Amino acid sequence: MGQAHEETIELVVKAGTDFGISVMGDNLGMSDMVAGARKLAALGCHQIIHHIGYDFRNLRRERGLEAPDPLVQLRDVVAAVDVPVQAVGGLTLEQAIQTPSYGAPLVVIGAPLAIDADSFQAAAGDTEGVLRKICERVHGFGDVPIGKEAQE
Repeated sequence: MGQAHEETIELVVKAGTDFGISVMGDNLGMSDMVAGARKLAALGCHQIIHHIGYDFRNLRRERGLEAPDPLVQLRDVVAAVDVPVQAVGGLTLEQAIQTPSYGAPLVVIGAPLAIDADSFQAAAGDTEGVLRKICERVHGFGDVPIGKEAQE
């Protein structure tokens, strides 16, 4: 987490290096998400998670406020660092599939796409089939439909 003490992040990166594990730095909740991503990369994180949190998004919607979209700052985050970036948090399937075109090659499919956002259980329907279609789209195998069309 980017809000951890810098020394904590440094030690996590060192531990990851010692054990041959990549460390992902998450800019969730940082007041300046671009600067936060830059800080995480400078401290040695191997990947950056550009993250809009579930609670933040949903409580804002419940209060009639606009929920932020991770794609809005994604290009700026990608440009600020020299490590791979992934966007997560409230993306639609189409947005998740588009993240590589923003320069973020790591595509995340979580709540509410593959996991029901309210129960945190597998989403109804053919989750495996939908994930296969997403992979086909992300990897450039054509304009494969997603959702109900993919299950037929």
